[in-house]
Formats: sequence, structure tokens, C-alpha cells
Amino acid sequence: MNQLQNNLSIAKFGGTSVATYDAISAAVANVQQQTQRLIVVVSACGGVTDALVKIAHMASDSADSLAQIEQRHQTILSQVSRLRQPRLLYWQTALECIHADLRQHLEERPGETSTRFSQWRDRLLSFGERCSSLLFCAVWEEQTQTMAEVMTAETWLVTDERFGHARPNMDATRTKTAQQLLTLNSDIQYVTQGFIGATEAGLTTTLGRGGSDYSAALLAVATGASEVQIWTDVAGVYSTDPRLCKEAFPIPEMSFDEAAEMATFGAKVLHPASLIPAIEHNIPVFVGHSQFPERGGTRLVKNTVFRPDVLAVAVRKKQTLMTVHSIDMFHASGFLAKLFGIFAKYDISVDLITTSEVSIALTLDEGGSQANNQVTLPSAAIDEIEAFARVELEQDLSLVALIGNQIGRQSQLSQWVFDAVSPTPVRMICQGASAYNLCFLIPSSDTDSVVNRLHERIKR
Repeated sequence: MNQLQNNLSIAKFGGTSVATYDAISAAVANVQQQTQRLIVVVSACGGVTDALVKIAHMASDSADSLAQIEQRHQTILSQVSRLRQPRLLYWQTALECIHADLRQHLEERPGETSTRFSQWRDRLLSFGERCSSLLFCAVWEEQTQTMAEVMTAETWLVTDERFGHARPNMDATRTKTAQQLLTLNSDIQYVTQGFIGATEAGLTTTLGRGGSDYSAALLAVATGASEVQIWTDVAGVYSTDPRLCKEAFPIPEMSFDEAAEMATFGAKVLHPASLIPAIEHNIPVFVGHSQFPERGGTRLVKNTVFRPDVLAVAVRKKQTLMTVHSIDMFHASGFLAKLFGIFAKYDISVDLITTSEVSIALTLDEGGSQANNQVTLPSAAIDEIEAFARVELEQDLSLVALIGNQIGRQSQLSQWVFDAVSPTPVRMICQGASAYNLCFLIPSSDTDSVVNRLHERIKR
């Protein structure tokens, strides 16, 4: 076994953790204080990917936006003042080359209707991580006086050709990663990019927004790492959104099942897809504050000792309730297949569903999930449904989810939940498909008060 694989962990730092020179310095100190070997995975500097997304859809006049991105990177590197001149010049030259490559790439922009546009866009979006990984290495060398090197993501993460939402080819990724590990030096700190990979043919792809967490988990699986660390701007996973409830507290340990439910129902510190490789391979995940690691965090494991009835309250705002009424549903077959055939045709993702004899109610996440896959409801889809049913839409709702264990078997749960929710009207209830959640819809205007009342019950 390569020496680098001994006691290896994967540490991912998000956009806020690499947004400035001071933030990167704190991340470097965090890594330096750890005793095990780490491969670092970084997101783009905070806000850069959003800026690149906007540039991608500018047919012209992107010069100012591009200049602002370049200036952010140059400002960070200009603060690396204690690095020996040969190495500083090396990183300065490397950054200038990446920026020059970015400018050249923009000049090759195809039309948005072109079949090449998605491929071109993925490569454009990759420049944020290319630059942040370089900057992390430069700050590492300044702070530690030891060598760092970029381990380009395209050399180890192999994906399919679904540009924008690429899926990994794990067999090929394991092979590529094993080849990489044979060449790595245990005296060098390696930094790779999250979010991006490459096809078998070497074309750059992206995993979708939030994909840096996913990259870290995939790298952990491919290297046989003992842990994935997700370093962000909060000290772990909280019992509810601290912005809604001042009494929210970090949860020391959660099971993968609980964490997956939290991520699915709005815990923004986690990306749902990032948990899948860890769950499948039983690799623990630690979530902590990159600048204040001493505050602790949340450890996600397969099984926990403490399994409370209700662990947390998750919230997703900007929900739409769609109710479809038709007498044709009564004792009829094929109605749901027809309805969901239309949803599939228009690529509409449905969250919660309840049915009666003559109607079906379902929720759509109009605010976008953590992966930023925002749901829109095309008028053409509504027209097709209204050809055989009556449609009602209710917007400005919030989905509240109680996350816990064996929720459906707790005899007193329903009473205290709805005592806490009262007098707020509940527009929809969904429970039974999972033993880990109880979900309901309420008006958005009542969200804060309901969450605080529910959280008060959890504290007891």
C-alpha cells in the first residue's frame, strides 16, 4: 500500500472557507493541526461559480464580470507575502495561465442552442475550482514552508457525458485514483478540485451545484479513506435552522439515515448526493466549522447509540401545493400513470404526495433544492393536465419536517406535534413512507413561530 493511504482522510473546504486569504489561512491551519494524512478538496472561492454561471449566459459584455473574478484571485495571491520568490513566481505564473485560458475559452463560446454549449459551459464553470486549488497550495506553502501540489480532478474522477449533472464511473475512477496514488509523495500536501471531473475522452464535466461534497465522498471511496471531513461556515448540523430559531444547537452525532433526511428536507450544510457513497461504503462523515475547528461539529455514522424519537426540525420554504381533481380517478386504473407521464415529459420533480378517491395533492419545490435544481411548472404542463382534470395551485408555503426515529410508531407524537402547530392551518400531511420523518405544509408567514414551538418540544 502506498504510504499516503495510511490513515488517510479527505477534507473538503467549501466556498466560504476559501473565499479570502484569511479564510484559506484558517483552513491551512486546520489541516496542519491534524495528525492523519489528508487530501484536500476545495470548492471555488465563494461567489465565483455564481459569477461564472452569469457569464456563461452573457452573449457579450462579460469583460467587467471576468475582471472582477480575476481581481479576486489576484488579491488573494498578492497577500501571500512570506513565500520564497521562486515558488511565489511559480504560483503567480500558474494563475496567470489559468486566467488566460479562461479568456480564450470565452472567445470560443458557442450559441446556447448549440449541442456544444453544455460541454463548453462545464469547462467554463471548472475555472473557479482550478483557481481556488492553486491559491490553497500557495497559502499552504507560505504558512507551512512545505510543498503543496494540485492534483487535477480530471485525472482521477471519471464521469459520463451528462454535462452539468455528470455521474461518476466508479470502476474507472478507482483505477485512475490507484494510478495517482502510486505517484504521490507523502511529503507533499495534495489539493484537488471538487465539483469537476472528466469523461473517458478527457472532456471536462461538472457534478451539479453542491458537487464538491460529492467529489470528496467519491475520492474517499476510491482511495479507501477512513473519513470524509466537510468543513464549512457552521459548526456541524443543527437541530434546526439557527436563522429561524435562536435556541438551535449542533447535533454531536447522527446516523446516515437521519442525516439523509435532514439533507433532503433542507439542511443546507449537507448535500444529499454527497452522503450516498459514504452510506454505501460505511465511511464516517464529519461536518465542522473550518475557521473554528475547536467548536467541534457533527459526526455522521451508520449507527448511533442515542436515537431520539425526534432529533431535529428541517424546513424548506417556497413550496407549491398542486391539487389535481378528477372524477375519473374513482376506482380507475392508469390515472396516476397518465399524470406522472406529463411530469416526466416536462422534467418536473415531485416531493410529497397524498391521494384520495378523486384527487391527488403533491408538492413542488419552487425555491430549488440544495443542488440548485429549481423546479418550474410550465404552463404547457398545466394545460395538458387540465385536459382531463381540474388543477389548483397554492404557493408561498413551507414544508416542515420532523426528523427522528420510528416516528410512525410513537403513540404520543401526533398529539404534541399538532398541539405545537396549532392554531396554524396545515395544508398537507405526509407520513408513513419513511420511519425517519413526519412532514406537513403550512403558510410561509407562520414558519418561524411553528419551528420555534416545535423546537421547544425537542429541547424537553
